[in-house]
Amino acid sequence: MAEVFLAEAIDEKGDHLNVALKLMRKGMSEANFHDEADLMGLLQHPNLVHKLEVGEAFGRPYIAMEFLIGGDLRSVMDSHRHQMKGFPTAMGVHVTLEVLRALAYFHQAKTRSGAALNLVHSDVNPANVFFSGTGEVKLGDFGVATSSRADIGPGEGVAAGKLSYLSPEQTRGEKLTAASDLWSVGVMLHELTVGYHPFLKEGQAEAQVMNAIRAGKVVIPDYVDKPLALVMQRAMAPDLKLRYRTAGEFAGPLFTYALDHNLNQPPRAVQDWLESVLGLLV
Repeated sequence: MAEVFLAEAIDEKGDHLNVALKLMRKGMSEANFHDEADLMGLLQHPNLVHKLEVGEAFGRPYIAMEFLIGGDLRSVMDSHRHQMKGFPTAMGVHVTLEVLRALAYFHQAKTRSGAALNLVHSDVNPANVFFSGTGEVKLGDFGVATSSRADIGPGEGVAAGKLSYLSPEQTRGEKLTAASDLWSVGVMLHELTVGYHPFLKEGQAEAQVMNAIRAGKVVIPDYVDKPLALVMQRAMAPDLKLRYRTAGEFAGPLFTYALDHNLNQPPRAVQDWLESVLGLLV
């Protein structure tokens, strides 16, 4: 839908600051782009990427957003692989809990008049999870979010989002719920703590990936602690009746696991970890 650039802006005080400038590609739906901008203006939470300004440049609409120096989770994961290092379990659990904080707010968001939006992000994946320079974790990219409002999102019958993180119902074009986003979080948690994607294998065709997702057969290796394995298995249950229904329901046992295993991460520890992985100067 858009290209994202690093840009320089001037704030109210006349100071220069870096921003992420999301510029709509030509030929894309302006309605969907403006829906995303409206949502970003409505949603205010520490674990969501903040909108700074909307406007038009080069004949195309743009959204100016806070620039997050820590980059995205996909880049951090790739950096670990290049360094032949496993992703630390403590950080994987921490990042997952922070994303669940974002989704708990996102799924319960209301209009300014108080009407429930029943939002579903629809595209939760590592490329849409970002880090600030101080270690904050933020969920972004609401471009394909769906809502109970008919004028937001692509609606039913459209499998928007990154293929390997789609829920089974999403691959079938069925109605999405909060549980669809929680499936995607479960896939990320597996990838972060187990070390590989539960459904994606090298050389697979798209149809094979979709079939694996719909089957939902997840085999957790023995080296993963049983309480953590049980959390992942429920998050990725193909039967919606067995899956977590809310972000809080998912976060509860995961937070308990973090406490029981002394995995809680203070902001400074997250910042130090990011610096060591990416060589950030923050």
